[in-house]
Amino acid sequence: MNRFKKYSGYIAAFIFSVAVIAVYKTFDNFGSIAGWIGALFAALKPFIGAFAIAYILNMPAKRLEKLFACAKNKFVSSHSHGLSILVVYLAALLVVAFLLYLLIPALVENLLDFVQNLDSYANSLSRFINESSLAQKLNLQAVDFSKTVEAFIDTIDMSTLQTYARGVVNFTSGFINVFVAFIASIYMLLDKDRLRRLFVRLMNLMCKDKTVTYITVHTKKTNEVFTNYIYSRLSCSIIMAILCSVILSLMGVKYALILGIFIGAMDMIPYFGSIISSIIAVLITFLTGGFWQGIWSAVVLLILQQFDGNVLGPKIMGDSLEMRPLWIIFAISVGGTLFGFIGMLISVPIFAIIRIVLSDYIETREKLKAEKAEGEGETADE
Repeated sequence: MNRFKKYSGYIAAFIFSVAVIAVYKTFDNFGSIAGWIGALFAALKPFIGAFAIAYILNMPAKRLEKLFACAKNKFVSSHSHGLSILVVYLAALLVVAFLLYLLIPALVENLLDFVQNLDSYANSLSRFINESSLAQKLNLQAVDFSKTVEAFIDTIDMSTLQTYARGVVNFTSGFINVFVAFIASIYMLLDKDRLRRLFVRLMNLMCKDKTVTYITVHTKKTNEVFTNYIYSRLSCSIIMAILCSVILSLMGVKYALILGIFIGAMDMIPYFGSIISSIIAVLITFLTGGFWQGIWSAVVLLILQQFDGNVLGPKIMGDSLEMRPLWIIFAISVGGTLFGFIGMLISVPIFAIIRIVLSDYIETREKLKAEKAEGEGETADE
């Protein structure tokens, strides 16, 4: 070792030079590297989808497995793992079938009807604005929304239809990816215990016992946070979609089904989602049903928002995240700015996980510091 000491400076310079060249080559060939990453992601897309499906269905499968394991029937108790997965996937297929054959056609019909009548709704809004006293006081000029819509349509480049045609052609490959993801997710759930043991064995080979314990503990906490958040928000969204659809239908609001489902889907985003979707729903109700129906729909949606935020949400979610509203709004703002709609959906649980990790780190450091100070005090007394 001593004979290498005099070359340590040269070795460090060589390693630094190699690192600089590697970084330069990475940026110099960034396009090809990004293309390679994109191709790898496209190849792994079915398995990423399979992981998402398996993760979402894992909680009901685990609960059914515990229920089947306690059954008196020996066949059911001994095959609880496989039977639970079979029941969960059959239930998921029934839900998908319901959406495809009953719900989606109704939504498409509402959407097409809204698009066909968009011109008349725009003209109604134009007449309301131009005839209002506010417009006269402000001396606003008449607005012809039909010409505005036509001008917007004229700006559309028809050559972009080729993109949609390619999308139709790629539908087959997308369907195959969904099928592969569905089948792969079944095997992921069947082999989840083997995969977990394999992961732990690899960590034991590469990391210290203390590091493995740390990773294992925080992986469990991460799973709990994500699972509780996804299922609690999904439950709130489904309940809000049903309530909004039924109540708006009873009020005679046109497109009540699509508006209710839209409000429920946007409710997955805390705070911002329900506010934005309710405003859009009130505007559409105002266009399709008139001024007073828009006012009453705004009152009803405001009451439902208060019910969701003060009764339904706390009842279902509880203190699973233990985050103050300020930090939730901060997480949604940052996630939406950086990653768009998906970032708004997952930013809250990710921020909660970061908070848990930082909190555990701070507590550990404070404990070590207190123990060190206590040890130094005992030494000084001696």
